[in-house]
Amino acid sequence: MKSEYDSKTRKGKLIYPEKVIERSLGKVPPSKDLIDKHLHKRGGMFRISLMITAIFSVIGILGVILKIINGFDNLSDWSVYVTACVFIFTTFMGAPMLSMATKVARGNWRRPVSRLSEIFCISGIAGLLMFLPMLWVLPSLEDGRNTLWFYDPGKVPAYSPHIWTTIAMIAFILTALALLWINARPDFAILRDNSKGKNKIYSFLSLGWVGSTKQWNSLRQRVSILGIFYFMLLITVHFCLASDFLMTLLPGWVDSLYPATQAHNAIQGGVAILIIAVFIAWKWGGYKEYIGLDQFWGLGKLLFGISLLWVWFFISSLMVLWYGKKPNERDVLQILMFGKYLPVFLGTIFFVFIIPFTLLILNNVRKSFYGPPIIAISVLIGNFLDRFRHYSSAYSLDRTIDENTHRFANLPEIFVPSIVDMMVLLGAISLPIFLILIISKYVPIISLWENREYILYGSHEKYHHTEVLVEGKPY
Repeated sequence: MKSEYDSKTRKGKLIYPEKVIERSLGKVPPSKDLIDKHLHKRGGMFRISLMITAIFSVIGILGVILKIINGFDNLSDWSVYVTACVFIFTTFMGAPMLSMATKVARGNWRRPVSRLSEIFCISGIAGLLMFLPMLWVLPSLEDGRNTLWFYDPGKVPAYSPHIWTTIAMIAFILTALALLWINARPDFAILRDNSKGKNKIYSFLSLGWVGSTKQWNSLRQRVSILGIFYFMLLITVHFCLASDFLMTLLPGWVDSLYPATQAHNAIQGGVAILIIAVFIAWKWGGYKEYIGLDQFWGLGKLLFGISLLWVWFFISSLMVLWYGKKPNERDVLQILMFGKYLPVFLGTIFFVFIIPFTLLILNNVRKSFYGPPIIAISVLIGNFLDRFRHYSSAYSLDRTIDENTHRFANLPEIFVPSIVDMMVLLGAISLPIFLILIISKYVPIISLWENREYILYGSHEKYHHTEVLVEGKPY
């Protein structure tokens, strides 16, 4: 690669490293070890995990069926269900954003973990399946509640929130799946040429990929465009979920920033769950020679920065209600923060901000193999508590108004999940993991073609009495 680059430069025709990579990629053989790991080397832990998540997913499906049999009239019965559904979108579906963002930043350290980030796109199917019953849970606009939609009986559909949220959700999932497939096409072609039992499947999935310059340019352009749409639809989906399926159910809660806050929480949860997935692949997946300290260090820095941003969103939203001091705004503060849900609120702050801030600020913790994964577990716990604090309180609220004070007569108690709720929650966490494990049998969790680029971009050079890694940075 070096000689080709130097010769082209001497002739006055500068070829950027990315172009050199594109022309040299065919000369670098794909990693036989990575191909063997994907096609043949699957340990007993993979099969056990697949079986356990499948069983828990079935238990969750049975819980959903029991919920549907009991009906949709009582909103409080669906508190945990809605919490679990939104939790999928604020964790699993936030992880693919890491692949898009680090590609824009040209971070070379991302290459061993970018495919893991993209594989989380498949969890959107689980989120979509769980979202469908919520369309019957949310009342129509005929109940007279405040809404962002201009409702006019006979002219505007009473189910406008349901319609637009469903359209945004389907577009979001399709974009995610398209991103996963387009990024994996070169790998499908490599596996097509190196596998025997599944070559027909990979021939279909690769869709005639031969690695021409035109195909590489098309891949990069499509990934860039779809990445932009993915980010836009991520914001749109959380805007619809936060406004129509949450804020309109709490009279007096007027906060234009909260939908963006929930989208930020999704990115924070996505970083956290990706760190855990990378740790599992490093510790038990057999990829220690491909995943190094740079990956945990980079993800740890991202988690630290996003956790700091959580405080800004929280304080900005708090000021609106705190300084407004209207009776209904005081009720919202009591419901979400200082009333019965105070322990949940304090737990959210502790797990989602205090632990990440106090530990990730230490370089020895941030730059380690075990520090970021442990803190990521804390962030996921705080993320779930935050969803539970908001959605559970909104769906279990008694909307009876006291005629004397014009405030809620009764503030909601902390919702205690039933056995059926625990079944649903267990299934909601297991089903996305089950889908990820299934898709990892066909899509390599470490990108074969990006790993080859990773090798071509880097070179170990002698520097005084040591050896350092010199990396190319394409424009």
